[in-house]
Amino acid sequence: MDNNTSPLTILIVDDNKNNLFTLRNLIEEYILSVTILEAESGLLALNILAKNAVDLIILDVQMPDMDGFETAEMIRARKKSRHIPIVFLTAAYKSEEFQKKGFSLGAADYLTKPIDAPQLISRIKVYLRFIQQEREYNRMLEQKVQERTVELVTANQSLQAEISERNRVEKALQWAKESAEAANLAKSQFLANMSHELRTPLNAIIGYSEMLKEEAEDSGHEEYLEDLKKISSAGRHLLSLINDILDLSKIEAGRMEVCFEKFNLSELLNEVSDTIHPLVQKKSNHLAIDWHGDLGEMNSDRVKLNQILLNLLSNAAKFTEDGVIEFTVTQMQWEDQEWVCFKIKDNGIGMTKEQQKKLFQPFTQADSSTTRRYGGTGLGLTISKQFAEMMGGTIELDSQFGEGSTFTLALPMDGQALLSKKPAIREKTAPESTITTINPSPGNDHVLLIVASEDHARQKLQQDLTELGYAVAIARNEEEGLRLSQKLHPDSIILDVNMPEMKSWHLLANLRDNPLLSHIPVIMVSLEEQAKEGIALGAAECLIKPIRREQLAMVLSKLKINQPAGQMKRIMLVDDEYIIRHSMSLLLESEQCEVIEAHDGQQALQWLQKKPEELPDLILLDLNMPVMNGFEFLTQLRQDQRFRDIPVLVLTARHLSVEEYARLNNNAVDSIVAKEAMPYETVVAHIHDMIAGNKQRTFCEIPAHHPIRQPFYNNV
Repeated sequence: MDNNTSPLTILIVDDNKNNLFTLRNLIEEYILSVTILEAESGLLALNILAKNAVDLIILDVQMPDMDGFETAEMIRARKKSRHIPIVFLTAAYKSEEFQKKGFSLGAADYLTKPIDAPQLISRIKVYLRFIQQEREYNRMLEQKVQERTVELVTANQSLQAEISERNRVEKALQWAKESAEAANLAKSQFLANMSHELRTPLNAIIGYSEMLKEEAEDSGHEEYLEDLKKISSAGRHLLSLINDILDLSKIEAGRMEVCFEKFNLSELLNEVSDTIHPLVQKKSNHLAIDWHGDLGEMNSDRVKLNQILLNLLSNAAKFTEDGVIEFTVTQMQWEDQEWVCFKIKDNGIGMTKEQQKKLFQPFTQADSSTTRRYGGTGLGLTISKQFAEMMGGTIELDSQFGEGSTFTLALPMDGQALLSKKPAIREKTAPESTITTINPSPGNDHVLLIVASEDHARQKLQQDLTELGYAVAIARNEEEGLRLSQKLHPDSIILDVNMPEMKSWHLLANLRDNPLLSHIPVIMVSLEEQAKEGIALGAAECLIKPIRREQLAMVLSKLKINQPAGQMKRIMLVDDEYIIRHSMSLLLESEQCEVIEAHDGQQALQWLQKKPEELPDLILLDLNMPVMNGFEFLTQLRQDQRFRDIPVLVLTARHLSVEEYARLNNNAVDSIVAKEAMPYETVVAHIHDMIAGNKQRTFCEIPAHHPIRQPFYNNV
């Protein structure tokens, strides 16, 4: 026993004084730092237990008045003594029923008389060692509780100080917000006042370019015509952008007015359709117009209505190629008012749910890839929505990614009369919408196309890819797959070839033969015997059914279709084995990760302390290392406030004890992976999930088969 710890106490209960004497001498001779108490009956034993703290009881079974079983039952009935291990002494081998009765009363073991001294001492040492470990563990827990209490008191004081600081910061932010709003209003007023000064020189540039173009045509200087056309086109484009900015500034400054006038709606619609036709035909689209007869007279702002319709139609034409744009106008009665609904439907690229959320925000387009591909400032729809609300109506959207979009503009036929009513009426001017939107929220700019004829296969793939953060379009057959590939130009195509009703091989061949689509990597989902044929026909990768989300993530990452540029993740790898470090580094670097290597915990801590501004997104940690092992590293890591929130994934080959599991839990380890228990690609997918925040931390549970989980006496 450890001389630095308090001695353990053993209670010996036997009605035979010789046995008491023998047991005492044996224990005192071979076991140090032990206090021995004696009782010649069960009743005396109970009295001793009521007054003294006892760690182990050696109890004779056969005693007068109250035998060992009755005494054990009384011990277990008392709250103070029910946890104390009991070792029964019996005269000889007893029946199995006899032993079961003792175990049912909480016995840890049996010892037979006459006493075998080596066996007795060996057993008692084992019991005392476990008891001492338990006592030490409880002491550590108590110390932890005390330390945690001090931490909580300190944290509470810090929290109070932080609350005071936040109150001060909130007041400062409120002042800054009010100042920013005042500055924004001043900016809007300035731009609104500058409208004439900005437009006049630009109109002059456009006018002079037109004059020079006419003179060049008349004088035969055709070599200047192309440049002059570019000047005129650029000037008109810039004027359009300035007009949008000035309109938005006027709205924000409260200087935009609605000029109501009566006009013939059919005449306005004919003018709009004539104006938009060249832009629609530019991308080989067809404009289908649907309204009947004379729509009557409308009292609204003619200029703003014209601007809204042209903007909606030009957007439809911009995002649609070789498609149909339907322009439908209908009239309806709602709440004793006559309304007109302008519906503009296209079968263009459509929008995801996340893109729709940002659609009416100023200076915002669907995403960065849309801006790069189609251009624009993102102001047109913002201004259109503001104009519609100023005129007493609304604009609503119904869109499905890959299928197209429908904008519905609802306006009162007599907007002036509606807006002149009480404010309570003006709060709800347009008919209620029944529009619904579908599709996932992408976490980046990457678009994937799934081509599969089976509903279950499509839904499973779409769910997995959506959870990985991609915008997903769906095609149910070869024709749809080819059409959506040409429309969306996806970053990758996932093709399920094991569908008899779908000509998968024909579609794959068409994609490879099309110069505009041949660069798109095709990931084939098939049975094992079809994989070689798919690769031979040009598939970039082949996944064998059934597939898991981790496999999809791995393949897309391998094809560099995983995250937007500029988001390289930094991972610290702490392991003393060079082969492990080298192989994992190569694998992680191929996943566009920056890897920091450390051969022990001390080197890792030194790097973190020198570069606190370049903290890793994740730490991969081995436990068995020289100088400073993984447990010591974790303790010091979590004690530093700067490093407390870094996720840690433990890679270990050792069999963990219950105490080690507890230590890892206390140090907030996010996950534990046994070395060589998983393929590297699965580990990498797990790492990506942890960095992306898709994996929540769970406590490290002790496996059910772990030896420490077994009953106490089975370990003796």
